[in-house]
Amino acid sequence: MLTSSIITLATLALAPSLVSAGMFPKDSLVKPLDVKTFKQALKANETAMVAFVAPWCGHCQKMVPEYSKAALGLHPLVPVYAVNCHAEKNKRLCAEQGVQGFPTVKLFPRGLSQPPKLFDGAERSASALFYFATRGIPKSYEKIYQQEDIEPWLIQYKHKHRALLLNKDKKVPLLWQVLANKYSHTDLAFASHRDRKGRTSIAMGLEEGGPKDSKVLLYPAGSDTYTIYSGINKMDSLSKFFDSVLEGTANLTQLVEQAQSEIYEPDQREIEIEEQQEAQRIALLHGGFTDLIDFEKALKNGGANFHDSNGFGGIGNIPDQFKKQAPKTASSEAPSMSAGTAPTTTPPRAKSTAAPQKDEL
Repeated sequence: MLTSSIITLATLALAPSLVSAGMFPKDSLVKPLDVKTFKQALKANETAMVAFVAPWCGHCQKMVPEYSKAALGLHPLVPVYAVNCHAEKNKRLCAEQGVQGFPTVKLFPRGLSQPPKLFDGAERSASALFYFATRGIPKSYEKIYQQEDIEPWLIQYKHKHRALLLNKDKKVPLLWQVLANKYSHTDLAFASHRDRKGRTSIAMGLEEGGPKDSKVLLYPAGSDTYTIYSGINKMDSLSKFFDSVLEGTANLTQLVEQAQSEIYEPDQREIEIEEQQEAQRIALLHGGFTDLIDFEKALKNGGANFHDSNGFGGIGNIPDQFKKQAPKTASSEAPSMSAGTAPTTTPPRAKSTAAPQKDEL
């Protein structure tokens, strides 16, 4: 599994870069794909957004800042890609994907295992693209409204491992939606229950918890007893934990101990990304960058805490025991906002029947 991930990253690194073509900023989280890397990138059972563009396309160039902002907001849960259809070797791929004009944006709900959805919004704003991506994630979890409905769900899926999220928020976190979709074809079932006042937690023998505290409970297949996941509530950490559970490489006690010993230690690139996400939040609090207001609303409505107090892209905050002081950067200037320097955009309107403008092939 690790070897496969390394190969994928290495292959993507060799893809013809749209950054070098002057389209996307150097720090953009939009990853380039070509005919060789397309299938490999979409092989995973996860939701991904792909833009088919051409460097000479005016509408593509106009979309770049918004698409980059959407990629920043979706990181690290929904990968965002771009294919340069002007490159000779990619023309067949673009034709196979039915690209007739630029830009063409498609959402692949579960990689290549499901037909893609075409973005047909009237505006290619960051918020519209964010909504398009998050709302297109297949619902692969059970939303349990009443406490008494938890036990029937546990019995129904007793032949599987079961992951239950006790969450204080009204909306199911985007992270949980993405994880449920990722593991939808495995022996791991997902559910979410809103425990706003902590009453369910208390009834289950747990502490009530704070206003943002979430709990991940894992019930092994065939068992009525849960184990509390006490690691970091981030995509990579939870994925590592669930992978180990499915592989049966260690007993649950060992897995929980390993997860609990993990330290949140972002690398320099992750720190830069978190600074950019935090810069968006700060700008909004101080009334700046008005073109980001609707994007922030989209993030909140999407149920994800991307712009939390510490830029933590997971469920709730980083638990104190996992925090590690990030190294200070040499410059004291505000972090780069290349993804937020586009002119002010019009807030999303009600859905229009007008198709977005494209440059024809």
